[in-house]
Amino acid sequence: MRQYEIRFASYNNELYPKWITALVIEPERTGPRTGAMLFSHGWGGNRFLLRDRMEYTCEKFDLVCVGVEYRQSGYDFDAVTGLGAFSPYDASFLQTLDVLNGLRTVLASRPGLDRGRLFHYGQSQGGHIALLSAIYAPNTFAFVYGSSPLTFLGEDQFRWSGRDFSAWELSARNVQEHAERIRCPVVLEHGTADPFLPWKLHSGALAERLRKLGKKVTLKLYEGGDHAFQPTITKFEAFKKLAPGPMRKLRNRAKDDFLAGSVIEIPCAGTAVRIDWSKPAGSGEMVRRQ
Repeated sequence: MRQYEIRFASYNNELYPKWITALVIEPERTGPRTGAMLFSHGWGGNRFLLRDRMEYTCEKFDLVCVGVEYRQSGYDFDAVTGLGAFSPYDASFLQTLDVLNGLRTVLASRPGLDRGRLFHYGQSQGGHIALLSAIYAPNTFAFVYGSSPLTFLGEDQFRWSGRDFSAWELSARNVQEHAERIRCPVVLEHGTADPFLPWKLHSGALAERLRKLGKKVTLKLYEGGDHAFQPTITKFEAFKKLAPGPMRKLRNRAKDDFLAGSVIEIPCAGTAVRIDWSKPAGSGEMVRRQ
């Protein structure tokens, strides 16, 4: 395996892009079946925190693995410890765009990758980002995987973020509200004793909503497990149980949104968020509110 970092410009405003760093782990040799998988860390984490899953996935499943350290977290917040988050905090809107722009950057540098094998795993807030990525780029992934995921912002997230959110901002971050826009299979896992993100409110409610919509969803519960599934199992072992099947079997048959240059419009509380994937990652014109 080869490990290196990339730095790229992500959407910020018309004058100044936001520079983002990502960890990339890729096979020594790539071939026509080599795909790519995003790994999104949680609130205040950094690009190295999911390296165990990235290394395992790269080696076993012929995937270029990308861990994007999205804005306001990790080393962007604290250059020494790599832990913590700014306040006020974005809470997954611009941060989801950062992660998707990281994947775009890798795909542009590796034009031979199999774009039918694009996957996304995230834990906690990273699970929120993975699920939102299937809404913001609905034709792109063969599956997304949320581990103890946040699915909407509640009172705890308002407090942690240190800010208020308008109605459209809450809507743009609400996976359950926009679940009908998800086109790929969804894998969810949660501990039943999670004190931070109660499973019934997040993974349970989302799984029920997806099933009612006729979507493909898997929900795995760890009885008595906390936010990290302790003392039942580790996150890494849980990943090794649940991820291999979808990674081996699932493919996306559509042209992904980046290649197609799709324009995605998401209705949000009387307005709409418009994401134009034909624009460069650092372009101030990539996102508009209608």
